[in-house]
Amino acid sequence: MMHEQKALEMATEVKTLLDLYASFVSEFKPFTTYSETAQYMLFTRSCNAFRSASILCREGLFIDSYNSARVGLESGWLALILRKSEQRALEWLTLVPDDTSDTDIEKKYRSTYGSLSWIRREISINEENLKQRTNIYQLLSTKSHANAASTFFVADSIHEPNDLCLYPPQQLDSAGHRHKFLKGILYCLKYIIWDIQLQCDKRFGVNWSYDSSNLFNVAGVAYADKEEGLVVVPEKVNAAFQSMILRKFVDIQAKARNA
Repeated sequence: MMHEQKALEMATEVKTLLDLYASFVSEFKPFTTYSETAQYMLFTRSCNAFRSASILCREGLFIDSYNSARVGLESGWLALILRKSEQRALEWLTLVPDDTSDTDIEKKYRSTYGSLSWIRREISINEENLKQRTNIYQLLSTKSHANAASTFFVADSIHEPNDLCLYPPQQLDSAGHRHKFLKGILYCLKYIIWDIQLQCDKRFGVNWSYDSSNLFNVAGVAYADKEEGLVVVPEKVNAAFQSMILRKFVDIQAKARNA
C-alpha cells in the first residue's frame, strides 16, 4: 500500500511537470524563423518522449521507459543548442543524415547534429558538466540496449535477500518498481527543465543537482564509497549485472551437485 501511494504521488509530480513543459513548448511559433521551428520540433519530441516514458512506466513496461527518457534528454539538449543560432537551425533542418555517403554535407551532419557526443559537449558549460551528462546518458543507454542490465533486476525473495529476477515478456505489476522508475524518469525530466530555466530565462520552480542516489534509481547497482557513500560507475553497470548472472549459474550448479 505504501509503494502504491508513493508511485501515485510520483506519477502526479511527473504529470505536473510535463504539463508545464508542454505549456512552454506551445509558446514557440514554428515557421516564423528557423530557430523557432527547430526548437518547437525538438522540444515537442523531448516532451512527448518523457510523456511516453511515464506511460510505459505506469503500464508496467519499466525498462522500456528509460529509452524514451534518453530520447527526451538528447532532443531537449539539441533544441537548446539550436536556440542560439539561426545558421545551425537551418543546417539541422536541411543537412542530409546519410550514414554511408562521404559528401562534405553528410559528413558534417554525422560529426555534429547526428553525433550524441557532439550534442553533449556543445550543451555542456564545462568538463565536469560534460562528464555528468555523459554519465546519465550512458546509464540510460545501457538500460535501453540489448544488455544484461536491461533484462533483469535484483530484489528480495523467499530464496535469498538479493535474488536475480528476470523481467517477464509482459507488463510487470509492481508498485515498488513503478515508484522507483518514475523517480528515475522525474530526475531526467527535471534535468532538461533545469537546463531550460537557465538558458531560456524561464521559471518553473524546479531544482536539480547531480547525485549518485538518483543515478542509482536508473542504474540499479552502485558501489560503496567511504567518502561519497553510494557511487554509480556507468562503465561498470552492465558488468555488475553480468557477474550476478554468472554467480546465479554457479549457485544453481553447486546446489545440483550437492543434491
